[in-house]
Amino acid sequence: MITRTLDLDRPSDARVHDYLLGGGSNFAADRALARRILAKAPYARLEALAARDCLRRMMRTCLDQGVRQFLDLGSGIPIAGSPHEIAARVLYVDNDQIAATQGQLLLAGSETAAMVHADIRDPEFVLAAEETRRLLDFDQPVAVLMLGVLHQFGEHHQPAEVIRHYTDALAPGSLLALSHFTDEFAPKPAHDILTVLPDCPRPALRDRATVLSLLGDVELLEPGAVPVADWRPEPGDADLRTPEPLTFALLARTAPTPPPHPNSSGI
Repeated sequence: MITRTLDLDRPSDARVHDYLLGGGSNFAADRALARRILAKAPYARLEALAARDCLRRMMRTCLDQGVRQFLDLGSGIPIAGSPHEIAARVLYVDNDQIAATQGQLLLAGSETAAMVHADIRDPEFVLAAEETRRLLDFDQPVAVLMLGVLHQFGEHHQPAEVIRHYTDALAPGSLLALSHFTDEFAPKPAHDILTVLPDCPRPALRDRATVLSLLGDVELLEPGAVPVADWRPEPGDADLRTPEPLTFALLARTAPTPPPHPNSSGI
């Protein structure tokens, strides 16, 4: 479960991310940590912007696949360009009290979007929440977004089990969008970032093969697992590629289409 105590002296991942994106829902501790991160990894702000653009492209791809419902796990603070501005129905979930409160105020009265204050590592609670059941029809395809959160799962959190609990609840045609902090492309800045996080949960640095092993039987959509700026860039997008990528992204079908039976006549 989540803690209900609000500690403004302790930085929050959601609020640090908000600061990197130019938002105003952050505090001195969040800004101080963001500046320490930028000192170690000067491209971190570009990476955050690239991740936001990647989310937009992934959502459009989900909509093109016929998916109109989104479960945004570890969403942070809904801001301009967030999923509810694009999709039909969106449920946001975050364990940060300020992110949740801001989201609830922003979405108050909405019939198509809501925010749940919960720990996404408790999928039974998230899936059973009143807002979840009101907004999402799990007999129809749902896109589960796990963007920038899985690296907060240590092995003791059993990430494969948590992911499977969510994907097992999904109808055929559902999708999983995921991004993950990694040292696979730029080891030095990735490890340097860890040195400025003494008071925060240490993120798990996983490579693409390790993350894919956690996902079970999924079918990756093109272009596979790639740096966020390289995930289906579109004409007109700002060029946010950096020489030191810190995050990769992927989109997968959670129930792949089985191959034809070898004895099938194809008729």
